[in-house]
Amino acid sequence: MSHLRMKELVDKDKKGLKKQLTEYKKELSQLRVAQVMSNTASKVGKIGMMRKNIARILTVLNTKERENLRKLYAEEKKTMPKSLRPKLTHKRRLALKTNEKRRKTRKQLRAAAKFPKRVFAVKL
Repeated sequence: MSHLRMKELVDKDKKGLKKQLTEYKKELSQLRVAQVMSNTASKVGKIGMMRKNIARILTVLNTKERENLRKLYAEEKKTMPKSLRPKLTHKRRLALKTNEKRRKTRKQLRAAAKFPKRVFAVKL
């Protein structure tokens, strides 16, 4: 069994991928049993390849699921799940938005009204 190509997996439907995943998991468990029973190098070498194939299938399933969720939540921006929101960094996620930065407190507004910015004109 050779390793799977991502190009082939992307073309398959969800049902086919799930079926292939269960087959590979069964085969992996059989290989693990064979590994414990006897130390044949060919079987031991296959385990790594099977694990990678399973990971590839799961990756394709997860990406397809996320794409479908993104389409579903495309129009609703506020209720988007955290897993679909942009990751950014912790600091950037917690940073104030631009309109929040520009807002002034009541005290600042009163002070600005009482003491407007002075304009100086220099005559030559």
